[in-house]
Amino acid sequence: MSNSPQRPAERNPPRGRDPLSGWAGATRELTVAGLLVVVLTAAGWALDGPAAAVFVLLICIAVSLVALRALIEPDQEPPAPEASRELGPGQSFIGVWRTRSDLVDATKSLSAWEYRLRPRLTNLLAARLSERHGVSLADDPQAARDLLRGTRHDVWRWIDPSRPAPPDAESQPGIPPSVLAALIDRLEKL
Repeated sequence: MSNSPQRPAERNPPRGRDPLSGWAGATRELTVAGLLVVVLTAAGWALDGPAAAVFVLLICIAVSLVALRALIEPDQEPPAPEASRELGPGQSFIGVWRTRSDLVDATKSLSAWEYRLRPRLTNLLAARLSERHGVSLADDPQAARDLLRGTRHDVWRWIDPSRPAPPDAESQPGIPPSVLAALIDRLEKL
């Protein structure tokens, strides 16, 4: 990055025209990448001769092709993702890991329940009530409470959006696993 100030024309290009379209804006990066390939190939030659230099060059080309594939925009728009009925971002390994971690943490610490998992489950509850029963959680909490009945645990006490978090939530144990399981089961059945 340059420390020199940009000219006003560069900061606000005319609409419909990008002054750095294509690869013209990546001259510096392409130069550095080319020099890196030359240096690595020369090091391979110096260490183990021409066979190593060719091997290093082929590896550099393969890595470059993979990087370019990730950078090039497709000509067509990708299809819209299907609507998911999961608790959270569970489409990837990281999303599944994060959801699992949130579930475990919520059973150990009340603050993890109050500030991470409870808001997610409250949003899910509001969406389920609205889509499947025509009930607004914000406008009619009593109807929401009536729909959540049907478990041996009082799950409403844990997910009630009007209940404030206790001030000493960090020092208290989280939601009991059996209550969390009953709450998630009830949300799935709504």
